[in-house]
Amino acid sequence: MFDPKERDGINDPAIYLRDRLHKLGYELKTADNNPLGDCEWVFFIDSISIKIYSGWRGLARKVKTMLQRKTLFRDLYHECIQAGMQQRMALFLWEAPAVIPGNRDSELHKMFPLIFTWNDHYVDECKFVKFNLPITRLFPHVPKVPFMDKKLLVNISMNKFSNHPRELYSARRASIRYFERRQPGNFDLYGVGWNQPVNILEKTIPYLRQIYPCYRGVVQNKWDVLPNYRFSLCYENIVGEPGWITEKIFDCMRNKCVPIYWGASNIAEYVDRETFIDRRKFKSDSELEAFLLSVTEKEYGRFQAAIQDYLQSERFAKFLPPAYADTIIKGLGL
Repeated sequence: MFDPKERDGINDPAIYLRDRLHKLGYELKTADNNPLGDCEWVFFIDSISIKIYSGWRGLARKVKTMLQRKTLFRDLYHECIQAGMQQRMALFLWEAPAVIPGNRDSELHKMFPLIFTWNDHYVDECKFVKFNLPITRLFPHVPKVPFMDKKLLVNISMNKFSNHPRELYSARRASIRYFERRQPGNFDLYGVGWNQPVNILEKTIPYLRQIYPCYRGVVQNKWDVLPNYRFSLCYENIVGEPGWITEKIFDCMRNKCVPIYWGASNIAEYVDRETFIDRRKFKSDSELEAFLLSVTEKEYGRFQAAIQDYLQSERFAKFLPPAYADTIIKGLGL
């Protein structure tokens, strides 16, 4: 989590927090096999850091670990309890329920005196402290590509699945299928997990595999791709979660690409309405397509001007590592 070479500078917030804590006299490092010793605080990230082997998925994970003769994960939570650190454990509810449903478990919440969360419904600034999902400070200069030289639309994401009733993975795939059919020369797909088998059945019977003709491969950094498109699909993994705003929308803005956003119910409380296209306003992909094709160069310029204003604002700064580190340090009372 402290490797600066990870894609899109994704580890920059963790590196910045580590450096800020170092200036205060603290060393932030991953648990590994390090003793608790004189730890001031221990951080747990998501429910899986506590209930590692719960349910069928957990059992399968445990069996796989044993077959590979690997060491079982450390039961750090109970080590902390035995060491009398009940009041010095902080839980970060990082992932959305479409990815880790266990983060919603009220029994889990009772196990910690301090919880950092993006979920605005939880926040009480006492036990539940609000943090915005942080994004990297490190962003290169992005060349300005003329409007007429940009393709219409792109999607960059992993091909994921969820059983959650409000997941947006299936909606994203539906939009991808629509635009690759309707705009075959004007829409491209990038990311991990596309055109590959996603289950045992597809591995066994190759012709059942879902193939996306618009797929163009994996990219190391989004800034190598996004500037070449006018718009980008920015669907979160779940809809209707207040405060669940990931890097997707900001990556587009910083790459001079207009985001088509669908996700947080209160997105306008954090991001200026003039900077993005709200997918909720369109009843279908057909309506969205008609709108995108109707946007003139002058109208597109207004989007870009609003985006540049927003990126210089205090509202945007709340998603950068300094604000993230301030929140954590204040919440811990350091």
